[in-house]
Amino acid sequence: MGKVPNSFATIDSGMVFKTEDDSLRKFFGQENKDMFVSFINCIHPDDKDIFRGALEELKAKTMPKNIVMVRLISSDKEYCWAVVTMSYKFHALDGEEIFHLHINDPDDDTELKLKDDKNEYSTFLGMMNGILFSYDVDSKQLSVFILNGGQQLSLFSGPLENWKENMLDGKLDKEYEASFLGFCRDLEMKRTSFSYSIRTSSFSNDNKMEQCTFKAQLVSGYNGEKILGCITSMENQTTEHSNFEYTRDIGMPVLNKKSITDYAKRAMTASGNKVCLVVLDLDNFKVVNDTLGHMVGDEVLIRTAEIIKAALGNLGVLGRIGGDEMMIVFPQVESETELRNTMRTIRTNIEWEYKDKYKNVQVTCSMGAAVYPDNGKSYDEIFSLADKMLYIAKSKGKNRYVIYVPEIHGTILNPEQKSTEDVIKKVQGNKNGIMQQLVEQFLVRHTMTYEQMITSVGNCFNLDEIVLVYGERLANSSISIWNHDGYNSGVSDSAYSSPEPEFLESFDNNNMLVINAISGLEGKTKVLYNKLKGNSVESVLFYKFSETSKYKGYMVFSKLSRRQMWSEQDKVLLATVGKIVELSLL
Repeated sequence: MGKVPNSFATIDSGMVFKTEDDSLRKFFGQENKDMFVSFINCIHPDDKDIFRGALEELKAKTMPKNIVMVRLISSDKEYCWAVVTMSYKFHALDGEEIFHLHINDPDDDTELKLKDDKNEYSTFLGMMNGILFSYDVDSKQLSVFILNGGQQLSLFSGPLENWKENMLDGKLDKEYEASFLGFCRDLEMKRTSFSYSIRTSSFSNDNKMEQCTFKAQLVSGYNGEKILGCITSMENQTTEHSNFEYTRDIGMPVLNKKSITDYAKRAMTASGNKVCLVVLDLDNFKVVNDTLGHMVGDEVLIRTAEIIKAALGNLGVLGRIGGDEMMIVFPQVESETELRNTMRTIRTNIEWEYKDKYKNVQVTCSMGAAVYPDNGKSYDEIFSLADKMLYIAKSKGKNRYVIYVPEIHGTILNPEQKSTEDVIKKVQGNKNGIMQQLVEQFLVRHTMTYEQMITSVGNCFNLDEIVLVYGERLANSSISIWNHDGYNSGVSDSAYSSPEPEFLESFDNNNMLVINAISGLEGKTKVLYNKLKGNSVESVLFYKFSETSKYKGYMVFSKLSRRQMWSEQDKVLLATVGKIVELSLL
């Protein structure tokens, strides 16, 4: 079997070649003609679905790049194995999606050597005091960052125009504004090489004006044309330390408390981006130290930091703020979905890393989050909210995250609350008031979405999962599930949509079925019992829609890993929630 050349190509969303290099043309026997063919037709029939699936994941933006191994047919009609690295780059000017392909022979170690070289250069650059930048010529996106201890600390990421506006808003010496505009103009004009001396306060921790050199160089490669460069302070070249500096924690491969705090504050003032603070705490860490010793505890801290940094990639920066408590800064929040996905990955990876690793000790993590400027106008406000969300996550059973939502948490927090107990008491108290708010805002005024309403109920009643099942025919039901991973509608699950008739006949005159211990459900519906048991549900309360309702269905209110007697108040109020939802469907 032959070998594929190390080569590059771009394809559109229909997998038709847009560009390709000469080595790939030669491999396919197309060196003298335009390749107006589909890349999928160059793949072995058994491997086509593998490639299609990987491309669909990129189209859905579930990952920045994807790697597959497929067989490609050569000009000699021979199939050769190839490693194809795919990445979504940008929308072309006509709105067409473009995907880049990097093709390598599986046995070629060139990629490994390049990766080693990249790691070496990254290490060297990380030792420099200079700030680095990258400007994508096609998308006009600018990224300004520092490499520090293996982490990329983003100072700005977004359109060049936004950065220009931000810099001109009081961060430049007036005499140097023309020079700065010249620098931006050279970026846009793709000048090959240029350098400017500019006086700015943007790169000083104490916001003092300092003379900086901006150096840039145009480079071309597989990912298109970029202008790369660095920004160095001329005033600090003769001093031992730069004013703009972040320091690593003594015991962990992360930033220390002062540095992560400074970075968070800078991220909040450096651009118009949304910035998220996540306060993270390891569950049961004291038990690890007390029973297994501080040496094992230190190993857990270091390994946990590595897991978090791997999950973050370049999306966020990690620092230690005390003991086993850490803080993550997301300097540019693109969407709540991306934020939730990253936090879910962190939580899950830590849980599985230590699942059954230590006898009688399960290490997990809890997280609280808040977003600037949506939830507050200062670092202190955002940190306080994130910290209180961490308290809520701890109180609800640990191993979960809570993101501050004003519609849900706004009524339970106030500036005077200082203690964990105050927050927990507010979260789990005042249920009648919460119910009145739901009726008014969700059912009457329609100012609250179903997701917001159901999340509020889950937090107020300390629930772990709420399921809604409804439809004109139960077998064809719409299903939505809320839990601490978020809200998911359009779920398909026959265990919920096709319960046994004995289950539907077990509800009382108030259309309720209360199960204090999950074993009490086994005799009523084997399928649903197995489903809930598999989800670690221990206590559950059902509300069934009335027989006269247009829709058939029911709601499930669940608590995981703990049995409890449902109070009369909770029964009445959760039945009210079920009725509110039923009325909203009519």
